[in-house]
Amino acid sequence: MTVVDAPVDKPKVDEAQLLFQEARQRRRRRWLVSGIVASIALALLGFTLSATLGGGGKGSLPSLSAPLSAKPAAVSSGTFSIRPVLCYAPPYTLAAGQAPITGALPTCASSSQLTATNLGVRPDPNNVNGYTSNSSVPADPQFATYPSTSQSNSNVNDTVLLPASFSNQGAERYVLGPAGITRSAIKSARAQLIDNQWAVNITFTDQGAVQWDTLAQQQFHAIIGIDVGGKVVSAPITQPSQTSFSTFSGQLQLSGGFTEQQAKALAAQL
Repeated sequence: MTVVDAPVDKPKVDEAQLLFQEARQRRRRRWLVSGIVASIALALLGFTLSATLGGGGKGSLPSLSAPLSAKPAAVSSGTFSIRPVLCYAPPYTLAAGQAPITGALPTCASSSQLTATNLGVRPDPNNVNGYTSNSSVPADPQFATYPSTSQSNSNVNDTVLLPASFSNQGAERYVLGPAGITRSAIKSARAQLIDNQWAVNITFTDQGAVQWDTLAQQQFHAIIGIDVGGKVVSAPITQPSQTSFSTFSGQLQLSGGFTEQQAKALAAQL
């Protein structure tokens, strides 16, 4: 009589993998769309995106809803732009013997476009986040074989494909439209201690203020992406808890879990 041991290990591994995948999908949906945690990363640094005082309307401040926090890291130099996010893209994946696709990027499929309609953002004072939204807009699979856009090829007037810098988001990527804001629109950036937390207050030039409001209004209840060093460091929804757009009055505040040294380094870089 032969006794065969029961396969104990394999089911445990499969179950663990399944739980990991489910947890990762939940984290991804919360980060990519819901934006319920007020802490993000800028230049792999960690910051929150919001409006400063004086930009409000209807008794409240205009704001951007920030995604899940990430671990701070070193400041990254290079490009800086704020762009509309057109759709999510899957990780760069090539089959054996398959060549990457280069050239102009295609248009996002209609079902994957991150429009206000597809996102379905609705202000909801009874919701803990102040709004509800559709968290199941899928990544567009046609971009899987396109490599991410390099900094050297990142033109402010072009559509680009950039990876996310969040350390807990793996290889998720974004398709972004032409830049609405670049570093030239910034008049000043100053590190400041606010409520025992270091923040960077950005003031745009007169022209930059108009550009910022134009982009934010265009992306009202949709998503904007912050490109620093060729990576998307934030992709918040614009004013999701408001029923109509309110001006930012040329101001932007970056705050969150950074030290005095990190905040001052970021302000100097901007």
